[in-house]
Amino acid sequence: MNPSQLYDLHIEIKELSSLSQELVEPLMVKYDLTSVQYRALQLIVLNESLAVKDVSNHLRIKPAAGTALIDRLERKSLIERCHSEDDRRVVYIRATDSGKESYHSINKCFTDIFNNFYGVLTEEETERLKQIVGKLTEHVSSCIDDQC
Repeated sequence: MNPSQLYDLHIEIKELSSLSQELVEPLMVKYDLTSVQYRALQLIVLNESLAVKDVSNHLRIKPAAGTALIDRLERKSLIERCHSEDDRRVVYIRATDSGKESYHSINKCFTDIFNNFYGVLTEEETERLKQIVGKLTEHVSSCIDDQC
């Protein structure tokens, strides 16, 4: 592909991402969450208990931003901090019952939204798209890390 075609592809991907966000945004507003807050809640619910640094590392955000993110989720009563029994300096985060309930409600809505969104693709096309997006994400992430 020539540079112009690659740029057009980039624009199409960007537009698809924007349209996808338009589908998700009303749900995030309903639950008073940002997409990053949802991702953090998802991580915490699925892992049962995590340290703040683990959340920050996984989301690729600075520790201070991770702490602020956790503070917001805690104020919304979606998560709670728990001190380690072995070392009081270590603080773990776990989802409250309300946090788990919110996550599962959002996830159910996401299932409906994305089944419809990706429903035009065959199972093989969906799997291939997943592989391609994963490959591109890994490559671009490594370029950012290595300052390509």
